[in-house]
Amino acid sequence: MNDSRCLAPINDINLTVFDKICEERLKNIDLDCILVSIIDNVPSDALPHLAEQYHITGNEGWLQALSETEKRNLIKSAIKMHRYKGTKYALEEIFNTLNIVGNVEEWFEYGGEPYYFKVILQITNRSINEETETKLRALINEYKNERSWLEELQFYLTSKSSLKLSAVCTSEETISVNCKEACCE
Repeated sequence: MNDSRCLAPINDINLTVFDKICEERLKNIDLDCILVSIIDNVPSDALPHLAEQYHITGNEGWLQALSETEKRNLIKSAIKMHRYKGTKYALEEIFNTLNIVGNVEEWFEYGGEPYYFKVILQITNRSINEETETKLRALINEYKNERSWLEELQFYLTSKSSLKLSAVCTSEETISVNCKEACCE
């Protein structure tokens, strides 16, 4: 039995049988979920472990990610976020990853004190309470430049909904035709 896929030496029957047993058992393993670099294939219960591995738990975004899609996007962008940490770009990107429209204005853009900045967040279909604001401030402090100070945090809350309207326009006109007997002959 000279099978090129076999790992066993040609004359060793025990290792040949072992190879066949391993091939039967291992051919049914789903390898897609083992490829953790393809985040979309990973089972959802493995996401917290990947978040810990990529160092994005806690204030680095995991607490603000509400949906599974936001968590997967956060894991996908983790390396980029760590590369640009401490920049305006990193702050705006982390907001974008978490589906929050955020704008960062630095002190020289609005005439403020040096090394201060403002963050304007437009939050859609989320509620804001004291705990959420504290988490957002912690997120901003995690990604901001160490020498910079958050001067102001503004929230603009919006909700998207569908409004169904209908309109009817009616018009009425009455026409009377009077005919004289002389013209009708």
